[in-house]
Amino acid sequence: GLAYFNMVAAWGGYVFVINLVGAHAGVLILLGRHSSKLHAAYSGFYVVGTALAVQVPVVGWTPIRSLEQLGPLFVFFGMQFVEYCERVRTRDNLTRSQIWLLRVRIGGLVALVGAIVITALWPTGYFGPISSRVRGLFVPHTKTGN
Repeated sequence: GLAYFNMVAAWGGYVFVINLVGAHAGVLILLGRHSSKLHAAYSGFYVVGTALAVQVPVVGWTPIRSLEQLGPLFVFFGMQFVEYCERVRTRDNLTRSQIWLLRVRIGGLVALVGAIVITALWPTGYFGPISSRVRGLFVPHTKTGN
């Protein structure tokens, strides 16, 4: 988290770093490689790094509001969901069908709440537009030739 803060303060490409770390953690989850150590490491990295990143005046609340950085935020919330389900599984000694039912129920609730929050915030302009650097990758008329 401290190294990420240093990148935020010194280098404009910090967005790529947070996205790569978030993508790596998300792929590990999808491959079934979740562990409490991964949860602690990514959660600590994301919370400390983001809390410090918003202190940089040029950056402000961009890590929470930018569409480019919402992926790592979703990975963070997804990891909390997976960790909660794993703790319930070990505490209650659930069978495979019970743990999947728990995941579907809680995942559905989380998705519903997330959709409501995003639907409520989107019209207010809370989320910023995609930066010109990213648009330049996909929209031909925004390329600068650099």
